[in-house]
Amino acid sequence: MKVRKIFVLLFALLFAFVLPACNGEKKETLPDSVEITVDGEVTEEAYFAIPEKVTGVKGAVTVRYAADKTGIYFGITVKDESLEISKSGGLLQSDYMGLCVDVKADPDKNDGISESTHLFRFDITGRYTYSVADDYGNWQELFADKADSLPGTETPEYALKVEENEGYSAEIYYTWEQLGTTAEAMEEQNRIMYYIEHRDYNVDIKADANILSPSGYNRLVLLGDRKGSNLPLLPPEITIDGIMDEEEWETATVTNEGNFSELFPGETAGDFIAKAFFGKNGVYFGVFVEEPELWAPYGPGPAYKNCGMEFRIHVFDKDGMPLAAYKWLFDLHGPQWHETVAGGLASSFAPYAEYKYHIVGTVNDDSDTDTSWGFEMYVPYEHLNISDPDTDYLKLLNAIGSFEQHNALPESYRNNPANQDNSGAVSWDFPENYPVVKK
Repeated sequence: MKVRKIFVLLFALLFAFVLPACNGEKKETLPDSVEITVDGEVTEEAYFAIPEKVTGVKGAVTVRYAADKTGIYFGITVKDESLEISKSGGLLQSDYMGLCVDVKADPDKNDGISESTHLFRFDITGRYTYSVADDYGNWQELFADKADSLPGTETPEYALKVEENEGYSAEIYYTWEQLGTTAEAMEEQNRIMYYIEHRDYNVDIKADANILSPSGYNRLVLLGDRKGSNLPLLPPEITIDGIMDEEEWETATVTNEGNFSELFPGETAGDFIAKAFFGKNGVYFGVFVEEPELWAPYGPGPAYKNCGMEFRIHVFDKDGMPLAAYKWLFDLHGPQWHETVAGGLASSFAPYAEYKYHIVGTVNDDSDTDTSWGFEMYVPYEHLNISDPDTDYLKLLNAIGSFEQHNALPESYRNNPANQDNSGAVSWDFPENYPVVKK
């Protein structure tokens, strides 16, 4: 009888452990269908279930997404008051957009384009090209023509809408079959790699990453709490809002601080401070600048002249062995250059990080009162090649910039004679003397 009671008790305990698993939250799946009409107007409610991405020249492009069991929709909206085309050139010489999608690319590998990489480009006149890569890393142009809409049989379904003096928008829909996958496979993988390029004629061209390296594209997660573009799967331990008001920032390492008007004659910007700290799942970077003139009028090429900041990051293990090296540029429109110091195929990449600005005023508008801008960014350890945050560390040069290229370097760095080049100017090329950030 006693043995039977023990058996019953063990069974009850086993059932207690199994029951929560059975009654746990059901894994999220793609809806059977989203109600989207591909007409070039990005207005349907389904587009707002996943956070959008702002990108393009001077932050003029907003990309939205929606997915169901049939395929994936991209809704692209471009703000552009001056729509222009090249009379002598083709599609790539006019105001145009490019969307590259690869459902099989692995962000942990350095693979090139292949048969799973699809590229669709269109300009404001309706000219389009549809290409798919081959296994030799070459683009094979399948279709090129001019149309405001496509039915989506041999190409993705597509529609373009142009509003004079305002901009243009487009919708692009791929079935999972066209992309070489299934809804079930995408639910399991829950990740798509995609790339955005934007030309603003007579201004500049902006690309999210190296088009030949899908592993460095934007990572789009479709399901779960961390759905969206480039959000680290492990959430941050603070709110990323650009305000830097959590207690963690009070003890963070100060990587740069000073006053612009004291450093540069005639400068109107005031105090600035930059900080960084090692958290539970990644490294946090923060910047605050008193700025009465929020100007960022330049495109990606000379974006270093806009209000913003640049990070030169060198990662080391406890023995001083280098693990990674990066140079990242942000202006008030978002990330501009993101490159590995080593260069090569994967040198240019979309940052796998969560970031947010807190801008008090309006960028490129002197009709209102500007006071400041702030910035916070959370980068997971894996993106920095950090395997042991207790012993690995950073050497970080964080330059803060005001309009027209007043780049303020840390006082300890700029006042060190060892960091001067042959002309006597301060050089950025001495990472051994960068400020150190560690746990």
